[in-house]
Amino acid sequence: MTFSVIVPMYNCERYIERCLQSITSQTYRDLELIAVDDSSVDGSLEKARLAAKSDPRIKLLAIPHGGAGAARNRGIEAASGEFVLFVDADDYWRDADFLMKLSEAVLECPADVYMFRSVKVTEDGRVLRRFEKPPFSRENESLSIGDVYEELVGDGQALASACNKCVRRRVLEAGSLRFLEDTGCEDIDWVLQLFSSISTICLLGMDSYAYTQHHTVSRSTQKDAPRDLAAIVERWRARLDDEALPHRRAVSGIVAFEYGICMGNYHLLDKASRRRLRDGRYLLKYGLDKKTKMIRSFCGVFGYRITCIAIRFYLWTRRIW
Repeated sequence: MTFSVIVPMYNCERYIERCLQSITSQTYRDLELIAVDDSSVDGSLEKARLAAKSDPRIKLLAIPHGGAGAARNRGIEAASGEFVLFVDADDYWRDADFLMKLSEAVLECPADVYMFRSVKVTEDGRVLRRFEKPPFSRENESLSIGDVYEELVGDGQALASACNKCVRRRVLEAGSLRFLEDTGCEDIDWVLQLFSSISTICLLGMDSYAYTQHHTVSRSTQKDAPRDLAAIVERWRARLDDEALPHRRAVSGIVAFEYGICMGNYHLLDKASRRRLRDGRYLLKYGLDKKTKMIRSFCGVFGYRITCIAIRFYLWTRRIW
């Protein structure tokens, strides 16, 4: 079997060599690495070119600037492997045997999606233990997504990230599953699409993905991110009116969780977005995880404005260590 690993790149010259090396050094060799440069203006593209010269498995593509979503979509179109994975350019795989273990899981547990855990690390590679997630309750077996989706959301394990999931390419093609382009927070929308489309999932007891937590500004803290997230919440809020929406309760739980984050960014939104956000506060009742349930209770006692301020402070503390 062949794995297609898609790496969107944008001004990541400090990290791209480490990222690509973690993929090309895998003991499982049957892979293609599709690096998609999103019009970087630093040395990212040149470093990727040097890596491609020494490893023919690296395919290098360049696109007009359109964000990570556009780069990932271009990578999906170019992929030829049976399975697709995503790695962000400032992140990396921690285990050189990761793909070998994943290939063994694929043979033992047929599924549409294979989901593994990630760990947050500092820029110098130190693991941030306070962000660690507990093991999945049922690991290394093929499960119906309908049986475990609500549990994953309730435990905060659904993880609205593309990078901790390995997906059969035929699933992406059959459902025309693509990322939103020219926006941030595109992972959230994509995961909701994905989990609304698949039938089976295998949860793996591996924490092989290293997600780099930066001191500096990241996509999630850029000025447009609050607006982008609010737009995605509004998009899925409208879809919740459809009673036929697959896994509606679990989808509602994710939307409720993201709504709580929007509340913490309330002060960064324009007037119209604030009004729409307040109109959607009923979403909190769909919360399945402890944090969202706590927000709902807190809001009932202290009111909407004070709750937004409290969440804002909490989100700020989560960005430091």
